[in-house]
Order: sequence, then C-alpha cells, then structure tokens
Amino acid sequence: MAGRLPLLFTTEGRKALVVGGGRVGCRRARTLAESGCILTLVTADLPVEAVAGVTLCLASYGQEHLEGMALVVAATDDVRVNAKIVADCKARGILVNCVDNPGASDFIFPSVVRRGDLTLSVCTEGASPTLTKAIVSELKGRYDESYARRLTYLKKLRQRTLASSLDKDEKQARLKAQAAMSVEELQKEWEKEQ
Repeated sequence: MAGRLPLLFTTEGRKALVVGGGRVGCRRARTLAESGCILTLVTADLPVEAVAGVTLCLASYGQEHLEGMALVVAATDDVRVNAKIVADCKARGILVNCVDNPGASDFIFPSVVRRGDLTLSVCTEGASPTLTKAIVSELKGRYDESYARRLTYLKKLRQRTLASSLDKDEKQARLKAQAAMSVEELQKEWEKEQ
C-alpha cells in the first residue's frame, strides 16, 4: 500500500491500550507487552487467554481509557466500536491500529522473525496471510538461532574496528570481511585480538 513505511518503533515504557479481549486482541496485547509497553487491556468480558504484564480493565470502552496513551489497538468484535476508537484516537493524535480495518490504521503489525539484534519483518498488507506465513517459515529456516551469536560478535568487532587506527577504506574492507564470516570465525577473530 502506498503511504506506508516500515519502521522499528521504540515501545519500551510507552503506554499502550488494547480494546478487546478476543483472540486477536490478546495476541496484540502479548506482542506489545513483550516489546516493553506499559499495557492496558480493556474488555467488557474476561479475555480469552491470560496475558502476562498487562493491566486488565473489565469495562466497555470509553474515551477516558485513551488518557496518556501513545498507541491504541481497536480489537473488539463490533465494527462500530472499533470505528469510534479510531475516530477518538485520530482526534487526539494517538496512533491507532484497527484490526478489522487496516485502511483506517496508522500502523499495522507485520509478522516478525527475531534472532538477537536481527529483526526481519514480512507484510503482504493483508493480501495473503498464507504467503506471509510461508515467507516467515523460509526466513526462520534461513536465519537460524546462530545469527544472534553472529551479530553479538559482529557488533563487538565493529566497535573495535571503528575505534582502530585503520584508515576509512581499511575499516570498510575489514567490516565487509567480518560480515561474511561464520560464527566460529568471528569468535576466533574476537579472541585473537583480546
């Protein structure tokens, strides 16, 4: 979709609200809580599953729930309530995601593969969730857990290389060579300079 830009958004310590305790609402709540948001889940009924790290508010949505929120997810099973949440958020300048109306959303939730400092995201703008799952599966196979260790070494070696007395071209050449190394080679590179 034109007009969307993939960004990594710092959520640590930001207040977020999810309205709706169904399957999708709980999944969004878990994602936001795990990313460090201070999260409130507003739902008229008990949520379909417990979500750790969330303040649960058993109530129907009201504008008062938006107070101090940085971002909001409208995830009820009522399109009118979701539309009201979107309108209320937009009037206050609060970023909002509407699970049943991506076109009205300020942001969307892509599928994500994490390997330490490596973050890969996939989004088909809702055109094909099946294709998204297939691509994510491919990425998980291609970028296994060793990439977390690999990036740990690359980060340390990069800092060391940039602080070295090498000239700019030599630094670039060394960084390029290190990026092509295996985890074992990176470990040896790190240890030989200790």
